[in-house]
Amino acid sequence: MAVIPNSVRITRGKATLELLALEALDIGADRIVVLRNWKGNPRYIDLYMVTPLSRGASKICTLVLCGYKLAREGTKKNPPRSPSVIVVPVDIVVSATIPEDIVECLVRCLRAQVASSDEVCRERGNVLLVDIAVKRSRIFEVSFKDCKGEHYGPVLRICGAKIVST
Repeated sequence: MAVIPNSVRITRGKATLELLALEALDIGADRIVVLRNWKGNPRYIDLYMVTPLSRGASKICTLVLCGYKLAREGTKKNPPRSPSVIVVPVDIVVSATIPEDIVECLVRCLRAQVASSDEVCRERGNVLLVDIAVKRSRIFEVSFKDCKGEHYGPVLRICGAKIVST
């Protein structure tokens, strides 16, 4: 999760979702991103909203992974410094080829801004851009790159998303 600005990685172990929510509140976080596995491999990325009053977490959306490539398998591991912002380019958001639920869940999960990549790269130097490519029917490859076009972090192959609440 080093790609997500201001994120903190916590090994869950056997901690319940309620305990994770309390830990998130302790550090001032309002969201939890949980990577769930299926048959020993990462399969789902769940996004939860945490509020002090609820003392728990409510699921916002789930991304379904159908593959991934870790940073150590080809792309650069992490950006030289933590990105100040993640940007989903406007042309991806308005594209009819990428399903709206996948884009919405990615924007919420990464707390990304939707903007013109050229404009943001001119104004800020420490930006990570989300790149989404269609690989096969209903499989979308999500990668992260800086303004110079160098790739960082994992490459995720997403085959679905489910928005739970708005």
